Amino acid sequence: MKFVKESSVKGVCITTATLNLSKLNSDENLELHTLDHALVLLEGRMTAPELLTAAHGLAHLAANLINHLSKVCGPCEDCDKDSCPFNDLEEEVVQVNEYLREAAGIPDGAKLCAEVDEEAHTVTIMAAEHRYDLRDLPPDLLATFAEAGTCLGKLEEHMIAEDIVYGG
Repeated sequence: MKFVKESSVKGVCITTATLNLSKLNSDENLELHTLDHALVLLEGRMTAPELLTAAHGLAHLAANLINHLSKVCGPCEDCDKDSCPFNDLEEEVVQVNEYLREAAGIPDGAKLCAEVDEEAHTVTIMAAEHRYDLRDLPPDLLATFAEAGTCLGKLEEHMIAEDIVYGG
């Protein structure tokens, strides 16, 4: 079940009724697990069937979130093999040693991109304007999107733009 909880001056409050719907006993200790951009509230003590039920529910939620993003991106329409960002993912990594990064004022961890000037026979390496791209996905998650037929070009566009793809 999904509820939208809006913040107030007092923060976010989880009502007893909401806890009851989740079969959480408010009289028992609860565990709050913090994730990046999510929280998970679990009973502090569970039987094996209860733990399996919770794990299954979390797996179902994860699958729904991945499915949602896949639908936002749309299906792969067999783009030109030269333009699919998945094909040359490993080839696009640009690396510069720490000394040169510091001398250029490029922060450690910044993504790099390269521009080629064929006439001058030069390559200019600079900090990319984006923070995220397909290289930030764990390989197994990237493979999940690829196997599902998700347009990886659109996925990368959403990652680079950091636009809202979920919720209102």
